[in-house]
Amino acid sequence: MPSPQIERKLAAIMFTDIAGYTALSAKDETKALKLLDTQKQILTPIVEEFNGTLHKEMGDGLLFTFPTVTDAVKCGIKIQKKTKEIDDLNLRIGIHEGEITLKDGDALGDDVNVASRIEAFATSGGIAISSKVQQNISSLPEFETSYVGKPELKGVSQEVKVYCITSHGLPKTDEIVEPIIEESKSNFNIFAITGGILTAIGIAFWIAIGVFDVSFGSKAEVPSVGILMMENRGDVEDEFWTSSITEDLIVKVASAGLIRVAPMKEILEVDIKKSFEEIAKKLRVKYLLTSSLHKKEDGFDLRCQLLEAESGNSKYANKWSESIDKAPTIVGNLAENILRTLKVSTKQDIARAPTTNAEAYEYYLKAKFNFDRYLKLLRTEDIISARGLLEKANELDDNLLVAQILLGRTYYFQRKLPTETIIENNTKSRNIFEQVLRKAKKSGDKFWIGRSLRNIGNTFYYSDKKTAHNYYKRSLQINEELGDKIGMSWSLSNIGNVLLSYRDYDHALEYYKRSLSIREELGDKWDIMDLLMNLGNTYHKKRDFDNGLDYYKQALTLAEQIDDKNNMRSLLTNIAGVYSSTGRYDMAIDYYKLALDITKEIDHQFFAGIISRLIGYTYLRKGELDRALDYAQLSLNFQKEISDTLGTGFAFILFGEIFERKMDYYKAKEYFTKSLSIIKRLDPYSKERITETTIFLFHTFKYLGKQYDVNKIHTLIKETEDIGFEINLRLYKLLEDTSYLETAYNQIQEKADNLEPDDAAKFLSYPIPKAIVEEWEQVK
Repeated sequence: MPSPQIERKLAAIMFTDIAGYTALSAKDETKALKLLDTQKQILTPIVEEFNGTLHKEMGDGLLFTFPTVTDAVKCGIKIQKKTKEIDDLNLRIGIHEGEITLKDGDALGDDVNVASRIEAFATSGGIAISSKVQQNISSLPEFETSYVGKPELKGVSQEVKVYCITSHGLPKTDEIVEPIIEESKSNFNIFAITGGILTAIGIAFWIAIGVFDVSFGSKAEVPSVGILMMENRGDVEDEFWTSSITEDLIVKVASAGLIRVAPMKEILEVDIKKSFEEIAKKLRVKYLLTSSLHKKEDGFDLRCQLLEAESGNSKYANKWSESIDKAPTIVGNLAENILRTLKVSTKQDIARAPTTNAEAYEYYLKAKFNFDRYLKLLRTEDIISARGLLEKANELDDNLLVAQILLGRTYYFQRKLPTETIIENNTKSRNIFEQVLRKAKKSGDKFWIGRSLRNIGNTFYYSDKKTAHNYYKRSLQINEELGDKIGMSWSLSNIGNVLLSYRDYDHALEYYKRSLSIREELGDKWDIMDLLMNLGNTYHKKRDFDNGLDYYKQALTLAEQIDDKNNMRSLLTNIAGVYSSTGRYDMAIDYYKLALDITKEIDHQFFAGIISRLIGYTYLRKGELDRALDYAQLSLNFQKEISDTLGTGFAFILFGEIFERKMDYYKAKEYFTKSLSIIKRLDPYSKERITETTIFLFHTFKYLGKQYDVNKIHTLIKETEDIGFEINLRLYKLLEDTSYLETAYNQIQEKADNLEPDDAAKFLSYPIPKAIVEEWEQVK
């Protein structure tokens, strides 16, 4: 094999790039490819006129060298003049002077990198130049220049000042404003101290007087950014790089501090054919990050641009290459540049790479891609593949904590499994999270300490809420130390969930409202909506129905604004639940049917089955047994179509209750028996449902003349705190204890007292309330 031809010389280096080419490719790939041909046809004779040489084509980017700076500058000016009138051929040009190494015709070296970096600071249709070029042409009166700034250029060791050419009708680039780090830190610390305790009213007050220098809509608003899906400019099998890097970048930037980042679930719904302004409006952000990655055999070519969506102005742009061994640094460096540009300070070492082992990192990214696909499609082969890849990653680097956390999540989130396997997987995930916690403590990595504590808490949530609560509080403390706003909000919500399960409603409300105050700081409608829903749930369970309804309706308004049909369905269902809890069954049915319509629209059979069952129950309470039976059958059909065995078990309970009311006790017994068998096997933690179904079953035994276990009833009652009037009526009949009848009577009177007279009269006329009143009047 012949030796490579290597030559070193001084030259003027020019980079060209088509502004907006990525967006054009997404809209019309054929047109974009034709544009590349047009560019080459126009540029080739101009470059030859000024003694230039084309060394490399990188997608829509071109690398040229010239014998003199003057040749390069004049060539650049003529190129911009010739391409000005051609649709979509909006070029940015960067020019630098320095030493290059020519190897088999390719131009290499640090000065080549400088030229590629400064090109990103040119305005569309403009030319950016380094200080070396500016000094070279400053004595020539025909050229005018303007100072742009002194940016930090990735992968460049030398200090470079950037100018732009403003003569010859070329556009001026805005001067780079360097971030004032100390000022940013000061503002952030005020938020860290006070953010956790502000109420919604308090936030509005502080914003209004400007203590934080933050106000929604003002010049100092909380920065908001949408990190669009990184474009894969390589082979289809390289998609895992761009997908996983995008998601990790979103998480890293969002956890850095006071910045709102559109979540991945919203990014996946972006219509890339829309304008940047329309996309930003949809995501409710001011800035957008576009980026692309081209995976080559020995490395990557990358581009990124941070745009102010409304104006289209570029705030930061870069085009660079990385070797394979630097792959783990991509996310951290991108995150650091975004935060620096938007002047967001952070207490985290945001650029820290998760590993130095590029092969381990690649396994992790592939695993993440497979796991995300599993969460969408629930295909077992995807989660098995993800685990295999993660195990390989951990063999190569047992300190790659992000891979180990993901491995734990593959066990924790696996669905459609027998109860024994779910419990076994939960233990496996906990063991993995505990290992990560030990390693994070050893290395002093507080970010992963906080995340590990929260994940461990999740594994205890269903079996030991006291321990879960302890882990969530420890996680909250770490997140507060880091200023991790997203982590703080999650931990506060988790604590609220535990307190809600304890029926400690007032303290649950306190934690949910603290979490809400953080989300309001960030102006994140999606998460604000979720927290409003949590508050509604808490007030609902507290039996403060007016406040519950108010929070649900606030959340529904936000869901409609962001066109979130899944949460519209949930909130309509919750609102119906409030009306059902207060005995306003007609209103409940109206809202349930609206929820069912949306659920059918989005083709979600699982929830269609649940809502159909709830409608059936509401008709049952009204005494309309045939309508109830129709919806019970509809619910069962939906559950069978998706092979939802547990949902089938719940539908059987409704069938049992309907046939019990029809006094067909044999059929009722059959359905209650089948449902209990399924629920005990697949949902053993559902004690209230097991208690109620057992009481229904024993009630049929009574009418069939069968024996039932009174002691078992008393044991179940002790384990169940929230018993409604329908169950209390049956307990009275089973145990012949009038205290249960009295409780049932008081429960229905309390409902009636909180209704308008007409609604109260209607409620008391329904079969079960009417039977309770008549029975009580006989025994009191």
